[in-house]
Amino acid sequence: MAGALLGTRIRENRKALQLSQKDLAQAAGLSASYLNLIEHNKRGIAGKTLNAIARALQIDPTDLTEGMNQALLDRVRTAAMRNNQLRTERDRIEEFAARFPGFARLIARQSDQIDVRDEQFAILSDQLKHDPYFAEAMHLLLSNITTIRATSDILATNSDMPPAMSQKFIANLAAEAAKLSKTAEDIFDHFEPTAEEHVSSLDMSAFEVLLEQNRYYLETLENGDQSVDDILNNLKLSDDDIDATRASLHSYAEMAQHLPIEPFIATAKKVNFDAIALAETFSTDLMAICFRLAHLPTKPDLPTFGLIQSDASGAVLYRKQLNSFSLPRYGGACPLWPVYRSLSQPLQPIRAMLDMPMGDRFHTISFAYPTQPARIGMPAVTEAIMLFTPDYAMLPRVAHDQTPQLDVGLQCTVCSRMDCSARREAYLLTNK
Repeated sequence: MAGALLGTRIRENRKALQLSQKDLAQAAGLSASYLNLIEHNKRGIAGKTLNAIARALQIDPTDLTEGMNQALLDRVRTAAMRNNQLRTERDRIEEFAARFPGFARLIARQSDQIDVRDEQFAILSDQLKHDPYFAEAMHLLLSNITTIRATSDILATNSDMPPAMSQKFIANLAAEAAKLSKTAEDIFDHFEPTAEEHVSSLDMSAFEVLLEQNRYYLETLENGDQSVDDILNNLKLSDDDIDATRASLHSYAEMAQHLPIEPFIATAKKVNFDAIALAETFSTDLMAICFRLAHLPTKPDLPTFGLIQSDASGAVLYRKQLNSFSLPRYGGACPLWPVYRSLSQPLQPIRAMLDMPMGDRFHTISFAYPTQPARIGMPAVTEAIMLFTPDYAMLPRVAHDQTPQLDVGLQCTVCSRMDCSARREAYLLTNK
């Protein structure tokens, strides 16, 4: 359904360039009548035809398909349903995303941030209820306040109190007031770092922004035209961001040096981009191969890979999402994803096909690895990654009985599998 509005995107881009249908058709090598059918969503296109039209419009082919994926539409629809008192044109969400993909992504991202804030507020509320420091601090506050009130009442109701005794009560009052002030400052200092970390975590890091702007492939760093310092000098970063961005860029540079892009792609084509075979060929670990595959240039003859890396709690450490596969930033994804299941089998690659509710399919490789050694009576601390792609036709054909077919979703609130035993939250998109 979402893909049906590709023609609308083409028409809007053509009009923005002030081209006639005849001009665009001629530039793309098509007949004007065929282009008219495409623009009115009566003919589907892909491959060479899509690339030819994109070239004629002077845009990337993904810019035409971007915004029309079901994951994005579901996120925008979730945002529209947050407040039923506001009348939103829910029946025109697909058209809105097709015409204004940038605004659609903005609405979806802001909706995601609202989800994160709601979750964080719930966590903070629970923390306030059960935090032993906060409980003790509140006890001290109440004790100070009670003492100050009692002392004030004594001074206010005993006007004939001897001066020496009165001075003693006043001294006690000042001491308790000082304690009250100190306790309040301690509480503020205790919670302030958490608040700062929470606010800053809602934003993308400078490195994430850089990757997203460059489609997760830093060509100038790959080919040596720019160094890490050159890239840093071109970025407007705060002092707090420079060190973290430098470290991330060095990690990317090490990946590019360890697995140079041209010989890697040549070898990857020979083994049909199979991550396990590539790890054996290059005598390296599977995690390095997964990160390399997730940072390939965008080309028609290369599959597109996404990646998610998480710790054992489900917190997202790194992500590269695809238009058709939206990833959480702070957890809360489908618990049936193999990336989470792999945590129970460290060092064992898991291959699986994921079937989404709207019909999208993804080939996945998941792999858990220890980050700290095991101790006697205590298993190792582990993290996990999942590499996924919708271009599974370009990968080796694995026997159907050897590849689990998993019915999964993105997250419970936008998953229509009502009978799922792993459901944690209500489905928000049910028509009321």
